[in-house]
Amino acid sequence: MRAKDVSERIGKTSPGRSRVCALAVVVAMFIGFAFMLCAGGCSAMGTTRIKDTINHLSFSPDGKKLLFDRCREDDCQIQVYDLATEELSAYKSPPGERWTMARYSYDGTKIVFSAIPMGRTYLGLSDMQIAIMDPDGKNVRKITTGPGAKIYPVFSHSGTKVLYARAGYMRKSGKTPAADYDAWEVDLATGKEKRLTFYSFFNMNNLTYFPDDKRFLCWGFAPMTLPGIPENDREAYEKKIKGWKYGANNIYALREGMTEDEPPYVIVGYEYGRLSQRPLLSKDGTRLLFESEGTFYLYSPDGNHRRIGGGGSVTSAAISSDGEYLGYIGAGITIHVYRVRDGTQQERIYVTTQIEGFNYDRLPKFKLLPEKPSRIKNR
Repeated sequence: MRAKDVSERIGKTSPGRSRVCALAVVVAMFIGFAFMLCAGGCSAMGTTRIKDTINHLSFSPDGKKLLFDRCREDDCQIQVYDLATEELSAYKSPPGERWTMARYSYDGTKIVFSAIPMGRTYLGLSDMQIAIMDPDGKNVRKITTGPGAKIYPVFSHSGTKVLYARAGYMRKSGKTPAADYDAWEVDLATGKEKRLTFYSFFNMNNLTYFPDDKRFLCWGFAPMTLPGIPENDREAYEKKIKGWKYGANNIYALREGMTEDEPPYVIVGYEYGRLSQRPLLSKDGTRLLFESEGTFYLYSPDGNHRRIGGGGSVTSAAISSDGEYLGYIGAGITIHVYRVRDGTQQERIYVTTQIEGFNYDRLPKFKLLPEKPSRIKNR
């Protein structure tokens, strides 16, 4: 059963309950680690020796290909995997730069991504920019300017704008390199960049336009500022948050031109004792998926969200444009694809040579991601 168009419910009373929870700090640390895993290449986790990691999954418009970041032996690329032919191809970043977080436009004619300046021993996260290119890797063009980490870019349905999260502050210590995120958009014709929110979220991800290209969906954690409240007036801050009935960790629906006293609409918050994050919206706005503690659900306005699948540590997730398929990366080493209508698993793809000494023959039916791409698209 298809969920009711969630875009119709924006502005109405939120059906869910939300509150600040003690686990919020843990969530922030985990997300910060996931970001650094992509930005910093290979790391170590427990007894597993990480040589080959993947992150930031997305579907092609027809749902037949998967895009993701892959860092193998410190060589990081945006790669493309064909689900039917099992061909693996890649985009090679130019010297002194790393490309990440790629997404197709809805019509498939462009790809948007984040570009990070890169030195021998560092990544210039404070100088990240959003760029676009053709699917063959040609006509690369930076579309933003100015300082600040810029992440999770996504095209509007019309293809004329790009929505992204931009950090207002680079942290000097801690697992999360940047903070104070807000939603921004850039007009591709004029190059004009516009700030859409003023909450300074400690972290933010999974931004997506609704079909009207004016409202958008995102996950936001810990708003550090609220419009109309002085920075040091903690009492007023707490009062306004309580009055708005939203906590530190929620999935929000927002829109352009929100007034200072208008609360963001909470679609899913801290409900039923579970954290909720990673909102995924189909192209037509009728299917919304979200993750809660490693499990994905199909959103329902009455709160009876249907379980789709999942399990374990989730690094990244995506929904196909038609809303038929859920894809997610587990622990940076596996890709899972589920059919939304019945929750059956369609694909399980493992990164090769990821776990030393592990007997892959003991696993159920699976595919192995090729160690190297067969071709570089933009060579």
